Amino acid sequence: MAHGKRKAPQPASKRTYEVYLMRHGAAADHDSAAFADDSKRPLTPEGKLKLRAIAKGLSRIGVELDWIVSSPLLRAVETAGIVAEEVAPAAAIDQCEALVPGQGSAQKVLGFLAQHPERTRVLLAGHEPSLSNLVSELVGASHTANFAFKKGGCALVTLEEFQPPGLLVWWLTPRLLRKLGS
Repeated sequence: MAHGKRKAPQPASKRTYEVYLMRHGAAADHDSAAFADDSKRPLTPEGKLKLRAIAKGLSRIGVELDWIVSSPLLRAVETAGIVAEEVAPAAAIDQCEALVPGQGSAQKVLGFLAQHPERTRVLLAGHEPSLSNLVSELVGASHTANFAFKKGGCALVTLEEFQPPGLLVWWLTPRLLRKLGS
């Protein structure tokens, strides 16, 4: 055995997670008597069409997903389904109560995601103002930061081991994503 300096133990590398946050597409009017139950408001036909174009834009810029998690509200579930069809047909799809407006926090969402640490590329389909607050918490910004999502807008935050603060990598408007998809 050769004598020499021992190598210092290397720290275990931390896993990096890509967390895509997307606001649901345009939904039926919440003032309509037909959709008095807000949780059952579906996407409009135009909302679905625009979301398909947005999802094609995500695909064109190289987004790959292992997991799609939505709020259980119908418009977010439909948004998640369209993204799955266009971007990641093999991705697991789940619902998370912590994505319902007023029901969650970054800690609850991250706790849910941590149940599957092998899924490192995750899209969250949710609502405003919850998504704005979630981005603020994930990147360590104050709650006064203006991270407003338009319908179909998407942002990418990277995190190590689901631990904030993360890094806001990009923030794309629905219009830009549609143009990228065409």
